Amino acid sequence: MKKKPHVDSKKKDILQAAMKLFAEKGVDGVSVKEIGAEAGVTDAAIYKHFTNKDAVAAEAFEEYCGRYTRLVDDYAARPGAFGERLSSLVTRVLVSYDEDKYGLLLLSQHHELFTEVLLSRGRQPLDALQDLLEQAVNKGDIPPQNTRLTAVLIIGAFTQLAVSTMQGELEEPLSLLANEVTAHLLALIGLGKGPG
Repeated sequence: MKKKPHVDSKKKDILQAAMKLFAEKGVDGVSVKEIGAEAGVTDAAIYKHFTNKDAVAAEAFEEYCGRYTRLVDDYAARPGAFGERLSSLVTRVLVSYDEDKYGLLLLSQHHELFTEVLLSRGRQPLDALQDLLEQAVNKGDIPPQNTRLTAVLIIGAFTQLAVSTMQGELEEPLSLLANEVTAHLLALIGLGKGPG
């Protein structure tokens, strides 16, 4: 019984190391040896938990995909004006990035493996965001629009913020930009003119 927490913690260490490396170098640019070195484990320890590198990548992507989907769903279920909920959601996403930058960076990757994960899991952050926007359109909180396109643009804004920060084009912490990002997104949605 005492071994299980150790096993779970090793798997968590492997996933954390893999997420960092995948976000920085892409899935194809990382080897199992590099993941092991970053996690402080042997290749054998990785293969004890995962069948191969793709399985590590799929689980890491699934973790972040699920986390961000639940986050958006939580804000969709909250009471209050749409603009206030969006503002709170933007702040939460940017704070999440500041705490763990690899999630948004990993979600910004375009690897065929991640497409397979998205197709198999059914619901993803894009779907949750589209639902939030459709809810707002149906209540008359935002103008009628192509909510799928708007959701794609918002997700793209978040992932590009993460990429631009990693590349040194924007300073950290991103959460300091929450008000300005919210103003831009509200303008995109049709609720404002953007930052002044």
